[in-house]
Amino acid sequence: MIQSSQRMEPITSFIVMDILEEALQMQQAGEDVIHMEVGEPDFAPPPAVTEALQKAAREGHTHYTHSLGVMALREAVAQWYHRTYGVTVSPQRVIITPGTSGAFPNIFAVLLNAGDKIMFTDPGYPCYPNFARLLGIEPYFVNVEATDGFIPRKDRILKAIDDGVKVAMVASPANPTGAIVPADMLSWLCDLPIPFISDEIYHGLVYSDEPTHTALEFSDEAIVINGLSKRLAMTGLRIGWAIVPEELVRPFQKLNQNLFICPDSISQQAALTALTDPACDAAAQDMARVYARRRKTLLEGLKSLGFAIEHDPRGAFYVFADISRFGDDGFDFALRMLREAKVAATPGVDFGNNKTRKFVRFAYTIDEARIEEGIDRIGKWLGVR
Repeated sequence: MIQSSQRMEPITSFIVMDILEEALQMQQAGEDVIHMEVGEPDFAPPPAVTEALQKAAREGHTHYTHSLGVMALREAVAQWYHRTYGVTVSPQRVIITPGTSGAFPNIFAVLLNAGDKIMFTDPGYPCYPNFARLLGIEPYFVNVEATDGFIPRKDRILKAIDDGVKVAMVASPANPTGAIVPADMLSWLCDLPIPFISDEIYHGLVYSDEPTHTALEFSDEAIVINGLSKRLAMTGLRIGWAIVPEELVRPFQKLNQNLFICPDSISQQAALTALTDPACDAAAQDMARVYARRRKTLLEGLKSLGFAIEHDPRGAFYVFADISRFGDDGFDFALRMLREAKVAATPGVDFGNNKTRKFVRFAYTIDEARIEEGIDRIGKWLGVR
């Protein structure tokens, strides 16, 4: 019998996918399941993106490109940052990757040696630490609390550095909490004596009047990861990017060359349209307005049933809801809710160990009518409706 390597032992499963797969099996058996587990937009990409995909295929954009991505796309990313945030970024510092998932292990490998420590928040996106573990890098978790709006405390970050952390990473808006790091805190993070990585994949999905800030506004040394999957519903096209200091471009490029050769050539052409066609910006704004309505419907519905939500999420498309009124095991709660109420959500334990057992994450990536039906099902299942 062939056994897997020891490096696989610390790699955890992605529980949301376990929930999704069970929900899909239920659907195949004829059950009607309401999906609020997966953080994937239910929209199609803007029409101009679809047309660009077809045009790129017809014109033969089916060969290898430069390992860093086509220069026109790298220039478009730089121009987008200037239009959106007023910052000047050299296209030479922009590296196109196969989604943001292609950026994280590369930048971790570039910055850290095996045995080094990297800081993540808890709760946080579960794939981050698994990327690190695969490389022999040690995840170090800084707890973030609902009472703080899930914003990391400075003293805990400084302690992490004292404990030997070599790189800090924070997402804003964050998955699963929807927390947004304030500008003054983001500036402080950029001034840390260690490299700082800012995951900004949910930029454009913000539900407050205050402007969203990129870490590049505060430092050219900040490393920014972003892409088109969430804001423009282009998940399957797998286009992300990293913006890194000049001295890190060549090391990152060597990994791109060896691991990916290049990003998807047809998708790069579609991404170029997504970043330069004004109709795509308008489509993104339309999607964000729909998410805002869904967010309101889901928040009001969950609160009316007795879920505790101390701080309303301000970005992304999730509600991280406290189920303490109904029990102390969010994993069991989510499984029973799926099997008995036919509503799928993700157990909080998928996102870490800091009090996460009492949470469940709901994604509002379905239409409002289905959200309302889901709330009704949950209410009847809980006996509060």
